Amino acid sequence: MIVRLRSRDGLERIEVDGNANLAALKLAIQEKLGVPVAEQQLSKNPALLTTKDPSSINDLQADGAGLAQLGVQHGDMVFLLYGFEREVAPVVKKADWEKRPFGAHMDVARMVSLQTRIERQDAPHAASASFDFGAANAFQSYVASALAFSIKRGGILYGTVDEETHEVFVNAIYEPPQSGNADSLQLERGTEEEAAADLIAAHLGWRKVGWIWAQSTKEREFIMSSEEVCQCAAVQDEMGEHAVTAVVATWPGEDGQPEVHFEVFQVSDQCVRLWKEGWFQQQGEPGGTSTLRNPKEPRDQAPVIVAGKDQGELDNDYFLVPVAVKDHEGPLENKFPVENRLLPQGAPELKAHLQQRRAAPYWARLADFHLLLYLARQPNFDEPEVSVLVDAVHNKAAVPEGFQIIIDSMAGL
Repeated sequence: MIVRLRSRDGLERIEVDGNANLAALKLAIQEKLGVPVAEQQLSKNPALLTTKDPSSINDLQADGAGLAQLGVQHGDMVFLLYGFEREVAPVVKKADWEKRPFGAHMDVARMVSLQTRIERQDAPHAASASFDFGAANAFQSYVASALAFSIKRGGILYGTVDEETHEVFVNAIYEPPQSGNADSLQLERGTEEEAAADLIAAHLGWRKVGWIWAQSTKEREFIMSSEEVCQCAAVQDEMGEHAVTAVVATWPGEDGQPEVHFEVFQVSDQCVRLWKEGWFQQQGEPGGTSTLRNPKEPRDQAPVIVAGKDQGELDNDYFLVPVAVKDHEGPLENKFPVENRLLPQGAPELKAHLQQRRAAPYWARLADFHLLLYLARQPNFDEPEVSVLVDAVHNKAAVPEGFQIIIDSMAGL
């Protein structure tokens, strides 16, 4: 049987007997690929290649168990982690520039223009990403319960960045109008609603600090597709070098029951630059590799140099830089129904929200990002009125009585 092996250094294939056990596979890897058995960690979970705690992934540990017993079939992808760097010889189709007749003129400038060296980035710009527990839970609960992870769902992260420690604090997740399926997601950007979210965030001392998306349950053998890597690069280019990407996914746990996983990444600075320069090529089918082509030579399949080898395609994992995940309690609630969902958001929900907090000061009753955004979309509240409301919430100050009367009337109180 053929087993495909994905490591941080590339994709390889190895052949073992159909009745082989895990120990036999490890021995074949040692003999044919030069990775000592003691250095190997294997898993069917792609997170093995990016997690900061590889010991937490232990699905392929029983050396005496048969590969079939462990769920490894002919042609399956197995992820291989080891603690050193190797050069993996790629299988690459001959590029157009290689097909030119011998002796065709190519000066040094042209040779340089056709190549770029892809380097791994060891450390992210964001030291960590801490999520308000209520905001994170509201997002992942919705995609798990209402959508059952059947399609992709996304949102924009608002919060702060500590300029000294470079820690990112996410206090709210805005979910814009969007279209998604199992493979692809497009957020509707630049709307009046997003401008209102920006206004609210600015008066709270927040800004955009990244984005979040939930994977569908469609089987995939990679962490991010080319589309997703390009979207991450676009977000970092737009929001700054500390902007993060949060990925929510569900995988079977040890007991076979689904478990929700929350991971955060950045893409490398070089990835952002290559995206801005137009190196990434559109691909029909989603996959775990990206085709890179020099935009100055669109007819040529320009090789990139990875670990000293010319390659026409590159594993997307090469661009990913994991970020530590934390949680905290933010300054506002995230309990009011979230915008642009299948769930209702209107006067009955406003009434229930206010009544549940009737004993609190009025500013505290309004201290919810999604409630403030709901009010900002109502006819009675233009930018000056919204600014007054948000400033009252931010400063924990009295809300003008006229505003209280208007909001209570909207809620039917």
